[in-house]
Amino acid sequence: MPESRTYGRRRRQLPATEQAGFEVGKREAISGRVVATGAGGPTQMAGWDAMDKTASASGSDMYLKVTEEATVIKILGDGPFDVYNSHWIEEIEDGSKSVRCWDTPDCPLCVVGDKAKRFSACFDVISLEDPDTPVMKIWEAGIKIARQLKDIATDGKRGPLNRGDLYFTIKKEQKKKSVEYTLERVKERDLYEEYDVEPLTDEALETFLAEAHQWGDVVKEKLDEDAMQEVVDLVMEG
Repeated sequence: MPESRTYGRRRRQLPATEQAGFEVGKREAISGRVVATGAGGPTQMAGWDAMDKTASASGSDMYLKVTEEATVIKILGDGPFDVYNSHWIEEIEDGSKSVRCWDTPDCPLCVVGDKAKRFSACFDVISLEDPDTPVMKIWEAGIKIARQLKDIATDGKRGPLNRGDLYFTIKKEQKKKSVEYTLERVKERDLYEEYDVEPLTDEALETFLAEAHQWGDVVKEKLDEDAMQEVVDLVMEG
């Protein structure tokens, strides 16, 4: 998936895409980019080496970085393509400390008492932080924002999320003990006056849509049994 493209802009009506649910469920695909798997089988990961390879290939640039300044975004689907919970493992010294929960009763980390504390709902969005260079990003929304998005998506007057004339702004604010996120809807007709941003063209949107994830694609791989056992060992030794 390209990280940066420059496109012209003008008003258009975004075609509807398949709606995705907001609840955690079983996923039948893994990304590598994306490789379909058989029902119920473990992901084909080869321990820590594969995890590091996956992390290096994706990189942090693929994710939307929410800042204190409001960023205009266009959401490409009417729901998240991936929803998951994750464990935060301080004992991991190299690579990501975030480990995707299996979301099953036999998740090894859950079994030893390390509960998954972070919720992520993943959306493909077009970031207009630089209006002259729209870029596709993955937005990992937390539970509070995800619920707001669900309310909009299921509201006949405000939704769907990928309505042709609908954009959003997202920003964060650091409080004493937490970070608060603010999401606002922006009508296409108000984009230029309020944010000095022109709407995207039909051609730009169609190009981005062709590269978007499908429901069931995953952002973060589930570790297989061997790799997960290594994480459990780290937790227990710590």
